Amino acid sequence: MWELRRDEALSRLEEHLKAGRVDQDIVDLLRLINSLSYAFTTSSCSGRIQLYEAKLPGSKFDMRTTGKWHRPISLEELRPLIKGENLWLAVLPPILHVSVKRGEELRFLQLLRDSGFKRAGIISISEDEAIIEASGTERLEAPLILEGVRVYRDEALPLLVERANQLLLKSKDRLRRLKEVLSVEVAGGLDNIGGKRAPER
Repeated sequence: MWELRRDEALSRLEEHLKAGRVDQDIVDLLRLINSLSYAFTTSSCSGRIQLYEAKLPGSKFDMRTTGKWHRPISLEELRPLIKGENLWLAVLPPILHVSVKRGEELRFLQLLRDSGFKRAGIISISEDEAIIEASGTERLEAPLILEGVRVYRDEALPLLVERANQLLLKSKDRLRRLKEVLSVEVAGGLDNIGGKRAPER
């Protein structure tokens, strides 16, 4: 059954890729994970800068996104979007959900931790699989407007944009390190658990 779910998930991923519903800067990483015989991805986000309207940060029910970027932004492209009653600027970290075949969950968790994903753990488990969630720590949510009142000084806005970009780039670097670790695993190099050489495949 796990292999069947894996085939179905990989097929859905290809459909989403064709429809443009996958963050392009994470595609290579997803393909690396999915090339492992014991794992497949179920959902992912590469990390982003987001501008949204909501009374409280992170509220999914009354949130309206007014800007979203998976790359660093400029002050010039942000300024025209600063309007509304309640506006937040957020940096959201990368997040991965991966199904791992039972018996291999600790191995995959070690790969994540070797690459710097300290927030990684099993969120559900069954007879034949463990679902692992990994997320970065690069997060920022700052109010720009509250109840129609701007809560920042103009001279502070460039600093806020700079910090947001720094956090985003840090999260992208975390993904790059994960790609490097997984490339070794896929190539059958040194096993990341115990420092022993992986068996020939």
